[in-house]
Amino acid sequence: MSGWDADPFFGALAAADEQAAIACVLGRVDAGADPVDVMLDLVAPAQREVGRRWAIGEWTVVREHAATAVSEAAVAALAARVAVLVAPRGHAAVACAEREWHSLPARLVAHTLRRDGWRATYLGASTPPAQLVRFLDESGADAVAVSCSVAASLPAARRLIEAVRESGRPVLAGGPAFGRDAHRALALGASAWTSDPRQAAELLDELVGNAGPAPPLRHAGADEHAELALRFADFRREAMRRWTALADGALPGADLAADLVDHALHALGAALLSNDPGVLKDAQEWSTDLIAARGCPRETARGLWTAVRQTVGEHLPSADRALAAI
Repeated sequence: MSGWDADPFFGALAAADEQAAIACVLGRVDAGADPVDVMLDLVAPAQREVGRRWAIGEWTVVREHAATAVSEAAVAALAARVAVLVAPRGHAAVACAEREWHSLPARLVAHTLRRDGWRATYLGASTPPAQLVRFLDESGADAVAVSCSVAASLPAARRLIEAVRESGRPVLAGGPAFGRDAHRALALGASAWTSDPRQAAELLDELVGNAGPAPPLRHAGADEHAELALRFADFRREAMRRWTALADGALPGADLAADLVDHALHALGAALLSNDPGVLKDAQEWSTDLIAARGCPRETARGLWTAVRQTVGEHLPSADRALAAI
């Protein structure tokens, strides 16, 4: 049993009890807590625990989705208690990169910005760059905050960052996929990075008016990413074939196996674009834990990355070196 099992809010998530969850968070506000602080200090870490329990196989994906829906309802109830300033400091669009479906962190950033004096428009999961820029032009928004939780979303984040910065607006990046410091975000062209939503308002104050196009990516990995994107379907099919042969029937299920191959190739693309092999190390650790939690030998996970290297290594030397290092 973890400490979360005794927490009333987490108990409501586990039971998919929306009314109990809302009563719990509003009870804290009624006792004097700031609504956004409750979001960041209770709802967000509880939701991370929900994701962890799915990853280790303790919860099904259906149970994880039900708990997430309850977290979203609790955030909505808290948002109704957030005071909005009449004269905002600026207008920010808050978006998730394409392929990024973990939208709750972006929603929390939007509410934090509102609490701290910005007008914030939350645009939801998997935002297409061209449509985002059109929204920025139509709304007159000053800046964009982009959220990425999984490494597979980082190549799409680069496309979004390029499009926004080409429009003359800055991009503030955040989320676990960007890592523990600013390296990946800045390498992908973001204007700034933060791991703390509470810093977002002041960072955006500093960034507005100082934006220009994202710098071009000139390292070899960027060229190889273009090749990876062009041949992605062929690489995915071949990597799946090789992994199936290596696993000798020990794959974690057809749908999950296909998703893992997809994730591994997108993570490779992220590592090439950001010139950061740490992306691959993070992705390998995540996939290994996920596969082992579903009863497959850990060698099955190693086989995934062996299959990816065998598939792309002959064609992409930078990718081959990065994969050899994990």
